[in-house]
Amino acid sequence: MSDYKEKSKKYSGGIKALLSDWMIVFLFIVLFILCCFNSNFRTYTNIMNVLRQASFVAIIAMGEFFVILIGEMDMSISSIIGMVSIFFAGFVVKNNWPIWLAIIAVLLMSALVGVVNGCLVVYGKMPSFIATLVVMNMLKGVNYIYSGGLPISGLPSSFGNLALGKVLGVPVAVILMVIVAVILYFFTAHTATGRSFYAVGGNKEASKLSGLNTKYISILAFAMCGILTTIGALGLTSRTQSGNVSLGDELLFDVMTICVLGGTSLTGGRGRIAGIVVGALFLQVITNIMVLLGINSYWQWVVKGIILVIVVLIDSNSKKE
Repeated sequence: MSDYKEKSKKYSGGIKALLSDWMIVFLFIVLFILCCFNSNFRTYTNIMNVLRQASFVAIIAMGEFFVILIGEMDMSISSIIGMVSIFFAGFVVKNNWPIWLAIIAVLLMSALVGVVNGCLVVYGKMPSFIATLVVMNMLKGVNYIYSGGLPISGLPSSFGNLALGKVLGVPVAVILMVIVAVILYFFTAHTATGRSFYAVGGNKEASKLSGLNTKYISILAFAMCGILTTIGALGLTSRTQSGNVSLGDELLFDVMTICVLGGTSLTGGRGRIAGIVVGALFLQVITNIMVLLGINSYWQWVVKGIILVIVVLIDSNSKKE
């Protein structure tokens, strides 16, 4: 009898874990099917547009994923997006740098910001929320000093292919998102360093005792967040064809929502890259169908807020159980 109870308990736990990990996929499928009843939504052009719109935000969310995975939070991504956009445009338009050199420069700048964030948290013992909030405001000031608060236009038309180009009918942005997601999947699932993020987020003290360099992993998480945010920010800049300091001002909330929607636990130690992609698509489908139905854009903020509250409550209660 006891064996039966143990097996039942184990089976029940397995079902709960399965539902917890893949619930967003089930919900996305249901949402997509319901949206397909709208004739404007189910067109090839609109679906490709949904995928394109979700791609760069999904890549940025993949960066935030690593920070949340270790149980921390990076609030500076909105200013990093603005920094990448305005400095990249400045390097290319004002300084006449080749695009490849400007990309390398902003990648290094963002990685450095990530390292600074990580060092403030690891060595400065500052809460990540406060440390990255301070960095966010400092970066915003630097961005406005550099640009004077004005956008920088005049980027080469060829750079627009990153956001608007297609390969065999598939948007380049979508291809880039898939490539990044696949690389990060293998990194997190099949490398020792990738699995270390889960270990640090799950139990930092136990990770230390097992010989894991938790300081290095924590700083690496913030650096990766900066690098992946740069990739997404370059895509967003390509879409507008100009550098803008306010490009990422409204994206922080969306990125956080995508991470939590995708099954990444805010307390760390749990999450999947695939979940981030599905979470980004889920949020973009909701935004798209609301636009097609002519619903006031302000209601999008309300709906996104409700979704985030529900998902966080589910995550918190699952942790208590």
